[in-house]
Amino acid sequence: MKKAIVAAMFCCVQFAGAALAADCPGGPPESAVLGYAEAMKAKNFEAAYDFVTDTMTDGRPREEWANLQRKMFEFGGVSIGKIDVRKGVPDPAPGGGCPVSAKVPNVLNAVDVLNNQGSTEFEVYTVLLKDGKWRIDSQETLFDEPKIREWFPDDEIPEFKETAPR
Repeated sequence: MKKAIVAAMFCCVQFAGAALAADCPGGPPESAVLGYAEAMKAKNFEAAYDFVTDTMTDGRPREEWANLQRKMFEFGGVSIGKIDVRKGVPDPAPGGGCPVSAKVPNVLNAVDVLNNQGSTEFEVYTVLLKDGKWRIDSQETLFDEPKIREWFPDDEIPEFKETAPR
């Protein structure tokens, strides 16, 4: 009986959380990461600008930031492949209201001049709700297996030639 009550309470809390999220502005926080990653993959840097905060652009205007991104992609021979944005994890909101920040994990495959075979990158984005829209405020690429496992517990972590056991 106790288990049934606990299960029912858990369902009610989950339902209430889902209802609260539905009433909150901005949609799901992962929408910012998906929009940004798709725009960067298409090399549409002007569109990517709409998904980031001033922190990510260093306060640069759209054209200046987009041109810098373009130059970095060209110089580095960067090409983005598969994007796998995962469900965002909202940070607890003050007073139990709508969240204003969240962490969004993403697995990205990319190629550049230093790695023409491609690499798998495990990333965690911090997104903020600004003016009713989720925007990326920072991005962290994870390298240490314990940190990767924290966010991507079931993913296969590829071995890199430089770090593979001999």
